[in-house]
Amino acid sequence: MAPRLRIGIIVAGYAGVLLISAMWVTTRYLAERRDPDMFNSGMAAGGDWFLELIIIAMLLVPTFFLALLLRNSEDAYTKFAKVLLGIALSAPVSWAVMVIPAIGQGNHFPLSFIGYICLCRAFAFPMTMVGLIAFCVLAKFRRPRRLVLYALGIEITSAILPFALASIK
Repeated sequence: MAPRLRIGIIVAGYAGVLLISAMWVTTRYLAERRDPDMFNSGMAAGGDWFLELIIIAMLLVPTFFLALLLRNSEDAYTKFAKVLLGIALSAPVSWAVMVIPAIGQGNHFPLSFIGYICLCRAFAFPMTMVGLIAFCVLAKFRRPRRLVLYALGIEITSAILPFALASIK
């Protein structure tokens, strides 16, 4: 199969996942607007988290095929690993931003939305771990594998450190 066709299929996969995700999130939002009392519980929060995990799992599928496409080129996989490292660096930033009271506990739109995005990023930990482990296994070359391992270390530290610091108090 031609490389352009492979890239086109991967891009179509991302577009499909984003379309399905947008439909699900919109449906969830409209259901909440129709009956807000039904969405003020832990069950609704759990459902939101599962929706997030499913969307991330769906995004991992085309990303896996992208990694398979890039794994034979050290340059391309190194760039891919740098992107993964950047995504992993968003985890500690999210935790740090959530500590700001106006963002982490605020009720006003722009700041509360930023807090919600940061919370979603923090709760994406299980799926990002699965993806990073898979991409580390797929890495053929030493430099990209090291970058993915750094991303994995950052992700693990970002998940454990807030709870360790909270238990000190």
